[in-house]
Amino acid sequence: MRQLLSSFCRGLRQELRSSELISLLLAVTLSVAALSSVSFLADRMQRAFQYDARQLLAADLLIAADQPIPETFIEQAHSKQLQIAQTVVFPSMATVGQQSKLASLKAVSPQYPLRGALQVQGLANGSPLTPLISSPPSGSVWVDPAMLGSLQATLGDQMQLGQKSFVIAGVLERELDRGAGFMNFAPRVMMSLADLSATELLGPGSRATYRLLLAGRDDQIAAYEQWAKAAIESQNLRGIRIETLDNAQPVLRKTLERAERFLSLIAVLTAMVASVAIALSARRYAIKQADSCAVLKCFGATSGWILQKQVLNIVFLGIVSAGLGSALGYLVQLILTSLLGNLILTNLPGISMWPVVWSSLLALFLLLGFAGPPLMALVKVSPIRLIRKEFNSINASSFWVGICGLGTCAALVAIAAQDWKLALWAGFSFGGAILVFLSCAYLVLNALASIQTQRFSIHFAITAQSRRMGFAVMQITALGIALMALLMILLLRQDLLSAWQGNIPPDAPNRFMINVQDEQKSAITQSLVAAGISKPDFYPMVRGRLIAINKREVSSADFKEDNAKRLVDREFNLSYTEQLPPGNRITAGQWISGDSPQISMETGIAKTLNLKMGDQLTFEVAGEQITAPITSLRKLDWSSMRVNFFVIMPPAQLNALPQSWITSYYQTPDQAVLDFQISQSFPNLTVVDVSTSLRQIQDVLNKLSAALGLLFSFTIAAAVLVLISAMAATQDDRYRNAAVLKAIGASRQTLASIACFELLVIGITAGALAGLFSGIAAWALGHFVLEIEFHAFFQALALGITFGVLACLLAGYRFGQKIQAATAMECLREGY
Repeated sequence: MRQLLSSFCRGLRQELRSSELISLLLAVTLSVAALSSVSFLADRMQRAFQYDARQLLAADLLIAADQPIPETFIEQAHSKQLQIAQTVVFPSMATVGQQSKLASLKAVSPQYPLRGALQVQGLANGSPLTPLISSPPSGSVWVDPAMLGSLQATLGDQMQLGQKSFVIAGVLERELDRGAGFMNFAPRVMMSLADLSATELLGPGSRATYRLLLAGRDDQIAAYEQWAKAAIESQNLRGIRIETLDNAQPVLRKTLERAERFLSLIAVLTAMVASVAIALSARRYAIKQADSCAVLKCFGATSGWILQKQVLNIVFLGIVSAGLGSALGYLVQLILTSLLGNLILTNLPGISMWPVVWSSLLALFLLLGFAGPPLMALVKVSPIRLIRKEFNSINASSFWVGICGLGTCAALVAIAAQDWKLALWAGFSFGGAILVFLSCAYLVLNALASIQTQRFSIHFAITAQSRRMGFAVMQITALGIALMALLMILLLRQDLLSAWQGNIPPDAPNRFMINVQDEQKSAITQSLVAAGISKPDFYPMVRGRLIAINKREVSSADFKEDNAKRLVDREFNLSYTEQLPPGNRITAGQWISGDSPQISMETGIAKTLNLKMGDQLTFEVAGEQITAPITSLRKLDWSSMRVNFFVIMPPAQLNALPQSWITSYYQTPDQAVLDFQISQSFPNLTVVDVSTSLRQIQDVLNKLSAALGLLFSFTIAAAVLVLISAMAATQDDRYRNAAVLKAIGASRQTLASIACFELLVIGITAGALAGLFSGIAAWALGHFVLEIEFHAFFQALALGITFGVLACLLAGYRFGQKIQAATAMECLREGY
């Protein structure tokens, strides 16, 4: 064994000069880097949940509800001697001077937080970050840094919230139990719960989240949790959920789990593309090593000794690529964390060793699956190969190479998806895309082969490409799939949102005013009209909870889809009117007529809840039950930006129940001061600036697309590596062709024209296919999901062809220069 290791080390320096071995090392490193970058990020997020669960809750147990917490829950907590804190979170307008902005207002009791600490800056003359286990003092607020910038405010300024004025006493730098940025578009304003009633902000129709935070010994918490579950079930309490250390931040957890799976699948796509380069490089390396193995056998080397040598090669490559890939993956993970910003949890824990172990196993897994068969086949090389040079390949079974490769791909997809349904979907999607690209590439190359041309360089290039069509098809497919993925990100980032915004009429409402009381409608109308705004239409809004379908009680447990569960758990915004609202189109049944019980339901929500015409729905509104059948289904025009409702009933059913009103209107940019005037005159109102929301959505899309683009850049690099590996795999054939051409007097320009034409065929074909199919995918997403028109096919095609040609020319430039510079004899030596 010592002799084997010594021999291996002596030959290592020489083998590292092999371009095939370097390509193999790069392909494995690229795959490991792509997958480990996601693994590092996911591991840190999971450990943040595991170790900081109490801080994510700010408690040991949390009761959350869309209504005030029942007193029995508080009394029971006192009886079990638990620590208690309460919070109330809802959107509201915050005003400083003449600047107003929608804020996420959080009123907290003095005991908040029970676990962990807030980080607040500037409590006294710009002091450094201060961990605090307390809430804001009465009469003061703490705000997000973004709020100060938006309102052009500084510490010490007065902030108006409803009917009460507060001093901005601190800047919130850390609030662990808030969740992530994608669930909290509006910046935070934190105040004392004792001051909430003085603001007079909460009223009928207000959407607030009430939380009861509890802390104590584990046995006390377990006993209270058991009691709370029994109370919720026995009293049939709706809209109340329990969050424990095991399921802290459930919405955040699920969203991040989905994001992790999606990012992992992208990384798997990179690994699958790179695996083609691994297989090609390993095949080329094995062919180059075949003569060496034949010589070794002539000198008495046994098959077992050669097998051990190849195993050492694989282990060495695995260790080096795992180390390099893990280091690169960690750096990429840091960039991903920076790009995603507040879309993920901040203050993540450091890395653990698990991603490094996973990366090492992955490297060996890829090498065994894709490089193992051709390398192991060197064991069977016969010494007769030194005499009979016509045997230019090794006796590796293509069947077993395919089986190992497909098995490795399937295992990678299953591990990354962590869900057999998602794994099947991803596998079939990847497989389907590969088959389509393979077929299209084969048809294009066959069509080119039938072209008759008098130009020698083009004719020779087409003939040579036809002889090695399998490699050309492989190159086109790998590059096309990678380009299509990248183009999809570019189109989603730039064109779809622009197309959606372009479909919105120029004078569409850009302000929504909610929480309007009946007695305020007249005064608000006068204020808006006086400011030059068209007379607004007010729509009633009644909050009700769906409790039964066809006289059978329903709960979230009756539905499988998460969206349906959320809809059933929360309260609906019901409305009433006699006229069909603008932008609504009846697709089934008849519009409301008369005062008899009837419901007009939006088609999308009906589909989500599996509802159909004639179904009897029962809603609970302020303790009263209202039952009515679905008599019509409506399609809504969401691009109109008007007020829309999922459920509409006749006025006779709802007009006597507690309600608030909502309206929308268009406000020009030079009327920005109107927001301030409205919030000053009517402090209870919440005015939502749609343009601000669109900018926030654009910011989120930019962050996500930047992260996805970074990962897809690995895919592009893997595709370019496939190009280089495929060129290297046909290197001998190209050298032989060049030797013949040089012998008959072909110029360097002719050789350059042949190489350039081959590369252009691959680049244009791959780019055109990528542009076409990414355009179709973007159109389908826009038409069937977002319901917008998308016609950027020419742009997608142009970008695809441009990227494809550039990638091919860059990949083939060095190799083309090498052939052109070589003499005919040098080409013969390289080719044989």
